[in-house]
Amino acid sequence: MLPKGFKVGGIRSGLSKNEGKKDLALFISESPAHAAGMFTKNIVKAAPVLTDIERLEKGGKFSGIIANSGCANACTGDKGKKDAENMCSIVEKSFDFESGSVLCASTGVIGQYLSISGDDFEKNVDMLKNNIGVSSENEDEAVLAIMTTDTFIKKTSRKIEVKNGEIKIWGCVKGAGMIHPDMQGLHATMLSFILTDAEIESKTLQKILENSADKSFHCVSVDGDTSTNDTLIVLANGHSGTGKLSEADLEKFIEAFDDITLELAKSVAKDGEGATKFIEIEVKNAEIENDAKLIASTIATSPLLKTAIFGADANWGRVIAAAGRAGVKFDFNKVDIYIGGIHTFKNGIALNFSEEEAKKSLLKKEVKIVVDLKAGEKSSKYYTCDFSYDYVKINGDYRS
Repeated sequence: MLPKGFKVGGIRSGLSKNEGKKDLALFISESPAHAAGMFTKNIVKAAPVLTDIERLEKGGKFSGIIANSGCANACTGDKGKKDAENMCSIVEKSFDFESGSVLCASTGVIGQYLSISGDDFEKNVDMLKNNIGVSSENEDEAVLAIMTTDTFIKKTSRKIEVKNGEIKIWGCVKGAGMIHPDMQGLHATMLSFILTDAEIESKTLQKILENSADKSFHCVSVDGDTSTNDTLIVLANGHSGTGKLSEADLEKFIEAFDDITLELAKSVAKDGEGATKFIEIEVKNAEIENDAKLIASTIATSPLLKTAIFGADANWGRVIAAAGRAGVKFDFNKVDIYIGGIHTFKNGIALNFSEEEAKKSLLKKEVKIVVDLKAGEKSSKYYTCDFSYDYVKINGDYRS
């Protein structure tokens, strides 16, 4: 269910080495849209990330996003930067868009160059132009084209009834490995594109995006590795005809937007490379919310904890050890830990729980871990997955 005024699609262009895989996606607005973006804070930024940051900082409106899989276009120097800019300019010329009004994104192997020399890429864009649309099939093709090791299509949408009509929001994400998003505003990989026909100017949209990402994409990790290419872009074209939103309607929009980002973020953890289980970690009753988040993040990125959950082992020691090295002061003699609903640790001491019942609980597809600090009223949640043998297999020969 795309918002009004948007068309999307994806084709096989040959940028990916995987035979037959779609690898070039396009997200187009029928009229220039307000935009907001967040990108990796990794010092090593890919060429498309640098290109987008420059374009968004200049301001103005944007007409589309061109994205590819199979090549990250990272660590590719001046040539990579020119290739990223050429990706955008070829789309701009094909659609007669204003120069500088298209953004780009890439995902795949680091250090390889994009094959967009000669007429081939122009022909691919022309083919893509004829294959974009508004159907569910078009949506799927676009998402398939940005996927790498993902095992399923990740997209979602919402409708919002406001005073002057109906607003739609649609979002997609790719990501299964090298996932620990750490992004900031305007300054193997997670790519996410969110489209809406609401009328929201860029400054407000940027604030909404940053607040939402902090509660969703910044609360998910597969392996603790922050990519060179993480990209999150929102386009708002105003085609709903609802005009500027009232304060009450804007709150409705934000609620729906937050729902979308959280659903997409969770889907990334559920599709972690080689994952067999989705893990939700809640740290509650902390004095400071950020402390709770830091502890939850440290637990979520612990290889020892993630392998224990894969083995259905309710190893509370790995939970408390990870919490203790998070850099947050707390009294561990007050801490309680629940793993898969089983109370395993109370007031700093192990409980005599049923290992058999715990194992049965940890064999489920979704596992929740709760750490109760008993120090305040703040809480935070983090989402991750287990580490299996397949994670090592996938990443052991990723380039080959």
